[in-house]
Amino acid sequence: MDQSLAEISYDYIRAKLASGEFMPGKQLVNRTLAVEIGVSVIPVREAINRLSSEGLVEHVPGAGAYVRKTNRQDLNNIYVLRDALESCAAAEAAQYITEDQLEELEFILDLAKQTAKQIRDSSNGYSNKRQMDRWLDCEQQFHERLVEASRNPLLAKVVKENRAIAMVFAAQRYHPRILTAKIAQETCESKAELLQALRDHAPERARQLMSFQIQRGRKTVINFLNQQGHERS
Repeated sequence: MDQSLAEISYDYIRAKLASGEFMPGKQLVNRTLAVEIGVSVIPVREAINRLSSEGLVEHVPGAGAYVRKTNRQDLNNIYVLRDALESCAAAEAAQYITEDQLEELEFILDLAKQTAKQIRDSSNGYSNKRQMDRWLDCEQQFHERLVEASRNPLLAKVVKENRAIAMVFAAQRYHPRILTAKIAQETCESKAELLQALRDHAPERARQLMSFQIQRGRKTVINFLNQQGHERS
């Protein structure tokens, strides 16, 4: 099998998962995906098996492959992992980050601020789907660039293999109301503080700020999902 075709198939399906186009519970049909991607079913099957090993897809005996539904306990576990990994990465980045990397993080934060302003100016006080997608794209880029700035390839490898960053943000794409104007503003302010700690080359302060941000995000998301569950019951 041409390994590059399996990689293309993997990247295609993974992008659909990350964007929310392939929602939890959706069946992944090999032949349909093969036609969409322009490959045979063999590389698609390989890609789905890889996604299954990463916990993003589950095989139901006799039924096929489905996009895995991330539950609250899954998210809670991922937040615990993120806190351990990214707090460490922030401390390391405070020692090694370059001016170019700082400028890139500043640019991403500016994009997030623009979205925060749009949410603040809206009549309902929370994001719509398009704003949420833009916001989460910025969030994911910011955190991934920060991990890269740590200059620790082993740490980056663990983050990538566990999809500790992407899975949290992918799960939120289906719930735009999580992102209120208040949360967006507070998040931008916290990231500005973190950037200052990185500029000051203050590892312990960067570690504490990152941990605080992740734990606040964990509380916000889990509380929202708990509330949604109560409203449906």
